[in-house]
Amino acid sequence: MNPIVDLPEPLILGLHALGYIAREPGKCFTTQQVAAGLETPEPHLSKVLQRLNKSELIKSVRGPGGGYKLNCVPKETPLRVVFEVLGGAFTPRGCGMDGCKGKPCFIGDMLDELTMAFIRYLESRTLEDFIKYYDEKIQVEIEISVITPSLGQTHPNFAHLKKKS
Repeated sequence: MNPIVDLPEPLILGLHALGYIAREPGKCFTTQQVAAGLETPEPHLSKVLQRLNKSELIKSVRGPGGGYKLNCVPKETPLRVVFEVLGGAFTPRGCGMDGCKGKPCFIGDMLDELTMAFIRYLESRTLEDFIKYYDEKIQVEIEISVITPSLGQTHPNFAHLKKKS
């Protein structure tokens, strides 16, 4: 079974590379240094670093002692921006079955709600939080509200099914 969230490999590699560079914001890192630090092959990393450079999250520095260095303020850089630079926009897409397009679909609505919760989480966290995770081992918690009928809660879409006393 696939996980609910399946992130593209360039996104994961880019996040790790950006985190690696951001932990020492004034220092330049070569592609070779980042690849060695992350224990990953250079060719693919090079393409990901170019994407981060193009987005201006990092900048390339030419000449001796050059490489890549941080070009953003971690506490002002929402993780959603970083995720979307590396992996594209996160948008609710339903379940994906052709037969469900334009019709109510429980699975699609559930996946869309999970996507929205993930977007809210990414908007509430910054690159600084990402760095703190590694430095201070802060806990990752994504809050998803759940309506539980066994606790007497009624989902608005099913209110008409509630028994009248």
